[in-house]
Amino acid sequence: MGVWVVDPDWYFHTAAVLGQAASELAGAGGTVADASTFAIHMAGDDPIGSGWGGKYDTAATNTVQGVAALSRAWSALAGRVYQAGVNHAWAEFRAGRGRLPSPANLPHRPAISQPSLSVQSSVGDNGTGLTDILPNLNEVVGVEAPNADTTKLDNAATAWSRFATTISQTVDKVTHGVKRPDPSLPDATAFYDTIVQVTAPGDALSADAQSLSSLSSNFSAATTTLRQQISSEVNTTALLLGGSAAVSILATRVVGAASIRAEVAVARRMIQRAGDNIRGFVNALRTAATVIDTFQPVFQAAMKAILDKNSLVPAEGFERNPDGTIKPTIRYFDRAKWEAWQRYLERGGDWDIDKWSKAYDQLRENFNNGWVFDRNAAEIMGYTPEDGWKSQYSDPNVIPGRRWDYANPALGEYVENKSGRLDFDQLALDEEALQQGVAITYNINANYPYNANELAALQRLQDEYPKFTVNRI
Repeated sequence: MGVWVVDPDWYFHTAAVLGQAASELAGAGGTVADASTFAIHMAGDDPIGSGWGGKYDTAATNTVQGVAALSRAWSALAGRVYQAGVNHAWAEFRAGRGRLPSPANLPHRPAISQPSLSVQSSVGDNGTGLTDILPNLNEVVGVEAPNADTTKLDNAATAWSRFATTISQTVDKVTHGVKRPDPSLPDATAFYDTIVQVTAPGDALSADAQSLSSLSSNFSAATTTLRQQISSEVNTTALLLGGSAAVSILATRVVGAASIRAEVAVARRMIQRAGDNIRGFVNALRTAATVIDTFQPVFQAAMKAILDKNSLVPAEGFERNPDGTIKPTIRYFDRAKWEAWQRYLERGGDWDIDKWSKAYDQLRENFNNGWVFDRNAAEIMGYTPEDGWKSQYSDPNVIPGRRWDYANPALGEYVENKSGRLDFDQLALDEEALQQGVAITYNINANYPYNANELAALQRLQDEYPKFTVNRI
């Protein structure tokens, strides 16, 4: 039998790269999802805007759900690779070849990222796209004037462009940060091949995000052109009728007033001509908006299936047959549940995997409730008194007056569980604690819509302090 060449460092380094990438991508996805709340109704609700917006919503949803799936897959792999590193470290230690004083001093587990992302619909009422600046103007135009919000469209374009860049940069970090392992490590080689397969869809997601940026920008530009044309047409018509017009182009409509001195019959003919021209402008926008029909997502359902498959981790356990006998079994859990199962086994739990799984799922039913979230987070993360964890802990030697949900003073680890919005005063105190060298963990609700400022604050601390961890559970 051959002897494996074991290198625990490869596993821990790879797990750290994957965990950091998953967390960064989840945060960026949350920022785009939050941006969609400010871009709500940006397409308007007229026929052109509704048609464009419906297709945009489908593409945007497909992209953010793909990003969430990629983040979950990276995170799940980070947990599996880390656990393999732990197993190898213990094997090396017991064989007397370990370079670590003991496996008890292993690196922290990578962050858990299980984001749940969604976007607000771009379709909705923004009011009348064109007022009757000239008498009966809307009636003679004969079609509903588009009421898209160009400011929101431009903001969406910017957000998608930044998101595309973030996705691409994060993919590059994984591609260049995870090195091909020594061929003598068969499990590491298998992990590496899976990482390559899972990371590949990232380029497709970046391309789709960039396309969404271009589509939003183009629709905004075409709508702006339409409104400029309408304004020019109204001003010209008013002038020809011996009067003048005061026209304003807003983000969602063209408004104003006009005075005319021509006789009624002449005015009717001139306004009819203006209406015909404006109708032509609207039809031109309709043609420009159909560019979105040519959009073909690069990120396909087959890619999503690969990511979803790798977002689950095989959990080994046992189940009881009806006759009382026991047989080994494997179930597939998301990473948070899988890690909770591992800790349950480490504590000597004797429930079979199915009984435990049902109890765990029941525990999470009311996860959004603050008190329940705190209790569930403790169960998932293993904050038990037997392992040295204390609840509602205050340490005057670290930050006087700061009370953490859980703490392990012996390990220098302090935990805050957040089912909803963040407290920036607490974050400021936690940064002071990080500057003293302690470890701070935030367990946040993967289903809560944290805003861009909250996500940016978390990301900054992650970037600046290696001992700051954000788990999305």
